Amino acid sequence: MAEPLKVVDLIGLSADQSEFCSIEASCVTGFEPMAIEELKEVLGIDGIDHRGRILFDIPVSRVKETLGLRVVNNLWVLVAHTHKFDYPESCEEQLTSLADYAASLDWTKALDVWRNVFDFKGTVFPQKDGDGEDIAKKPKLDAPSFRCTCYRSGKTQKFKSVEGAIAVGGRIQDLFNWNVKMKDYDMEVVINCDVDQVYVGVALNNSSLFNRTITHLGFTSLRPTISAGLVRLAKVLPGDVVLDPMCGGGSIPIEGSLVHKHGFYLGGDNHDLAAARTRDNIKDLKTKNQLTQDSNVDCMQWSALHPCLRDNCVDVVISDLPFGKRSGSKANNVVLYPEALIALARIVRPTTGRAVLLTQDKNSMFKTIPKVAKYWKVNRYLGANIGGLTALIFLLKRTGASPLPPSPLETGDS
Repeated sequence: MAEPLKVVDLIGLSADQSEFCSIEASCVTGFEPMAIEELKEVLGIDGIDHRGRILFDIPVSRVKETLGLRVVNNLWVLVAHTHKFDYPESCEEQLTSLADYAASLDWTKALDVWRNVFDFKGTVFPQKDGDGEDIAKKPKLDAPSFRCTCYRSGKTQKFKSVEGAIAVGGRIQDLFNWNVKMKDYDMEVVINCDVDQVYVGVALNNSSLFNRTITHLGFTSLRPTISAGLVRLAKVLPGDVVLDPMCGGGSIPIEGSLVHKHGFYLGGDNHDLAAARTRDNIKDLKTKNQLTQDSNVDCMQWSALHPCLRDNCVDVVISDLPFGKRSGSKANNVVLYPEALIALARIVRPTTGRAVLLTQDKNSMFKTIPKVAKYWKVNRYLGANIGGLTALIFLLKRTGASPLPPSPLETGDS
């Protein structure tokens, strides 16, 4: 069941606050703190965190800036919200009541925001005659196409989500005379229902924001929005060398180069196809993201167990370790994890070096930690939901110990 929105402190839902609007942004569950941090750092705005989403007010004139956030997946401008929605007894009455609620709302601010974000030049609002009455309702060639989506949680509703979308969408079409289109639409209206609350929003992106970075995908590619959150957890400093030793398609180093441009990012993978995908993604990065210069990211093909870098040259390791689901196996991970962390300890700076490691194979990781405790200390770990899998993000810190054998000078051997 969805957690009720904490909208008490939001002013953008008020019709009296014409200069502000309220935004809902979705993120991977567990990444809410990183989304809040990014919102504050990039836009200077405080947010309210919920499970899998954040809420915030923003001046209407700045809404387009929200599309530059790297940790969030989707954005909606909120039309209205009610804490207490009384559902009638029958399914038909519930659908009618829900449609009536949507039709009673003041859509002006939200639609103005949507039109500005999409730079839509057509007719959005119903046209009036000289007496203020609606002009005869017939399809407008320049009206936006739209679809309605309904999300439900709890057991209060007796209707299905698709039935709710049809009822509300039909009433919205009657209200605005827009064109219905289920694919390649201009606008998506979303109505969210749980036990008590109902709220309506208009999508500010018709394609998830995690589609904007990676062009060449593998079957285990990590979402760039997740990668951005991991990079934020790593607290990359100016001049840091950041490494993903098992980079797959390269989403972590590539996203890192866009989030924190003051570091240098390396990716490595032992699979030739993965390394090739990373190189292709790096090649396409400049064009897809309209960069004015080449990004500070590179890739190599190697084994993470034998990293071909000099000692103590890496500041941060950020990696999505094999889960043992679609790649590798949990039996292999019991061996792979400790061997990889010991190998990486050689190239990561003692004392100041750190690692941010994501894995769903929590048991293998917990078994690994005592085996590498001489070189890595666990600062903390965070829970996350990655594609329906409960995962943990481990934040490690390098100790002062080195896995290198002592030199002849240290042993006194000649």
